[in-house]
Amino acid sequence: MTDYVRLPGLRCVRYEVALNGWRILKHTVNDFSLWRLIEYPWVTKQLQLKPGDLVFDIGTGTSSYPHMLAREGVNVVVLELEHERVRWQQQKYDTKGRRGDGMVYPVVADATALPLPDGTVQHISAISSLEHIPDDHAVGHEIGRVLAENGIVIITIPYTRSERTHFFEAIKPFRQVERNAFVQEGKLGSFFRFYNDQDIIETYVEPAHAQVTAWRGFGRRVLNGMYHETRCNRYWRRWVLKDWLLAQIVHPLEERFGTATEPLYVMFKMEPCLKDQGL
Repeated sequence: MTDYVRLPGLRCVRYEVALNGWRILKHTVNDFSLWRLIEYPWVTKQLQLKPGDLVFDIGTGTSSYPHMLAREGVNVVVLELEHERVRWQQQKYDTKGRRGDGMVYPVVADATALPLPDGTVQHISAISSLEHIPDDHAVGHEIGRVLAENGIVIITIPYTRSERTHFFEAIKPFRQVERNAFVQEGKLGSFFRFYNDQDIIETYVEPAHAQVTAWRGFGRRVLNGMYHETRCNRYWRRWVLKDWLLAQIVHPLEERFGTATEPLYVMFKMEPCLKDQGL
């Protein structure tokens, strides 16, 4: 049996402390909180990585995820549009990289026009990033273009079963600009999109000529409806260990017993259809 790289939640916390200091446990500085403690372990498991493999991570921002993978011996190309965030990633690797770690290669790149040859990428991840790109159809076509014949894509994005008509209503000033799309008022470019099943198929699955081979939801009645989209949101970036407990206890219970409720996010794995099966 192949021994793939794993990133359990507690190890993610340990790496986050090593990369950003103990203060991260009190107040996160780069959005490391509950959703990441659900996403990072699942995404890593589904990528089926071995030390020495290369991952292309789209829209990384200031996430520590590439550096966590590097500490497991994986090489990561960070594809990020904003120059400042690319510099942040490079500085983080320069100051926190260790002998024997995998490499982190931060690159300024537009996800709607990836600087990569056709059919050459084996592993692609996009963690809570594609929903911020208005031209997501162009991104979907680019992912399909560069994906290798036996490649793997893991995407995590906001979700709705049909249509979401509000987002952070009465908590933060988001304005709906189109169906399932919102812009945060007062913050230029803060775009946020939700996807239903048909959107996911048309935007990402069909352009990649792929099939969804794994799927997981998160953020249902308790974690979202009774915590995230309430005034408790003020504690979202505080006391990270409480998020680890929520990810370990509440999230699995929600996904086992609460699937009748709509998840806030979904995570899914895409793999190209096999031509010899006529798919």
